Amino acid sequence: MLVPKFDIRGFAISLKHDSLGAIHEALIRHFVSKALSALYGYYNYPSWLSLFRDFIRKRRFLFIVLDDARYDAFISMYSRYLQGTLNIAKVPPPNTYGWLPKAFSMPEFNRVRFFYASIGIESHDIRIGSFVPRNRDVEVIPIRPNRAKHLLTVLPSEVNEAVKSVGLSGRDIVWYAQPHFPWVADEDLSLMLMRDALIHDYVPPDTIRYRLREKGIPRDRVVKAYYANLALVLKYVRDLLNYVDKQGIKYDEIVVTSDHGEMLGEFGLYLHQEYDLPQLVLVPWLKVI
Repeated sequence: MLVPKFDIRGFAISLKHDSLGAIHEALIRHFVSKALSALYGYYNYPSWLSLFRDFIRKRRFLFIVLDDARYDAFISMYSRYLQGTLNIAKVPPPNTYGWLPKAFSMPEFNRVRFFYASIGIESHDIRIGSFVPRNRDVEVIPIRPNRAKHLLTVLPSEVNEAVKSVGLSGRDIVWYAQPHFPWVADEDLSLMLMRDALIHDYVPPDTIRYRLREKGIPRDRVVKAYYANLALVLKYVRDLLNYVDKQGIKYDEIVVTSDHGEMLGEFGLYLHQEYDLPQLVLVPWLKVI
């Protein structure tokens, strides 16, 4: 377990500019995260990277990623859409970049067709191709925002359309944008928070909490929008698996997982930040049957 060092000088500077924000940040990063890790024992859960390495050693696989799907939300609704064996995996913090470079540089990561929903929020978009070593046979198929361009996101229906148009190779990764912000089911809320989301990596982590308070919007509305996004993408994952079955495409294993979780107002935090919290690092690992 890596323990983040306490930056005394940085903390002192932050105190001068935003004393409450600095204290809030220090408490979460250095005390709350440690207390929760001890309480939940989540360092005992399987490593996402280890599971991924074993998975891509299969000759034929379908790996489905739901961007931002936290475990507790997934377990509450996945059985309405999918069947399989569900486990918890722990992704390394701080976010997708905590594991992606290591995963894609594994020697087993080769001969892969990768469908990727490339969202229009630049600070949150992942330039998949830049992490694939040049000597690998990896075909990256980016899917750009179209019908939801005003929300800067790719709808799950558009991902499925791309899969059906191009075809599956037998060693496939399908990466959906949802349940990641923006929340398709609540466009008004998403558009209102869009500016804050665009600069989210460059402002204090509790900025969205203050924006919601300023607009008089309850936390429950955010939670509802997130869960609606998750339900939407699960429906299209089910449709994709039905398509695979009808086409007679055989895989050695199919897994549905996530790259990281999401904060839904816990500790005053929203979206995802560089914290080692269970809401962010515990994700589903569903072996589909």
